[in-house]
Amino acid sequence: MEIVRKIVGAFLVITSIAVAVHLAVTPLYHDGSADYPVWDIFNWFMAVGVVIVLTIGILRKRAIEGSDVDTLTYLRTSVVFYGSIVLAMLFFWQWFWLFDPDSETGLAVNSHMIYFPIMDALYVVLTLIVGRRIWSGGGG
Repeated sequence: MEIVRKIVGAFLVITSIAVAVHLAVTPLYHDGSADYPVWDIFNWFMAVGVVIVLTIGILRKRAIEGSDVDTLTYLRTSVVFYGSIVLAMLFFWQWFWLFDPDSETGLAVNSHMIYFPIMDALYVVLTLIVGRRIWSGGGG
């Protein structure tokens, strides 16, 4: 079980770093078209990461319910739990939208330019927090 924990933690940290770096460098190479081929690949890995973070958030929140925990633990757990819900809603709403071939027109392009960077930043923060905790044995 230790090896699975390490693999999941490493996956989250690696995808977090990859998304952060790629988010920063996308404007340097992107030609302004509606196609983002690298992001199309990243989105599949990010979908797995979102599901992992959401699952960990739910399990951790359940684990502390009804127990007497310190304020810092409660705040950490709540940030991951509620942040993962927001992340999942933003990510899957935007990602499923992209499966529609007509989605990259008009106002949709503007919304993608706003919501994707916000969602990517939230992804980076949450997966880094959860991945680091899982790797070190904290359980999310």
